[in-house]
Parts: sequence; structure tokens; C-alpha cells
Amino acid sequence: MSFFKIILWLLVLLLAALGALMVYGIFVAAVKLLFYVGIIALVGAVAYKALHKSERSELEAWAPDRELEKTERLLDEVKSRRLTE
Repeated sequence: MSFFKIILWLLVLLLAALGALMVYGIFVAAVKLLFYVGIIALVGAVAYKALHKSERSELEAWAPDRELEKTERLLDEVKSRRLTE
């Protein structure tokens, strides 16, 4: 009977080791999945920022109008200062 108990304990130990390896495998797979999801999210965020900046640069094409307005205001201020002197 002792021989069967030893074999039974070895079988239990083997199954426990396989279960531990299975849990470890699930944990490693989850970490890999989170890593890849993080990489994809990071690439998406960088791409979004890159595309968002290009839209801004198209809007900044109208910046010469703003510069012209600033220059006109400065010229008006200089004229008003000369008139008051």
C-alpha cells in the first residue's frame, strides 16, 4: 500500500507542478498582451500628435495675416505717439 501512496503523491506533485506552470503561462501571456497593447497605444498617440500638428501647420499658413495686423497696430501706435509729441 505504501508503494501506491508514493505513486499517488508523485502524481499529485506532477499535477501541481503542471498547474503552477499553467498559471505562470497565463500570467506571462497577460503581461505580453498588456505590453503589446501599450505599444499599440503609444504608436497611436504619437501618430495622432503628428497628424494633429500637421493640421495646425495648415492653420498657421494664415499667420501672415496676423503678422500684418500686428504690424498695422504697431504702425498706428507709432503714428499716435508722433502726433502726441
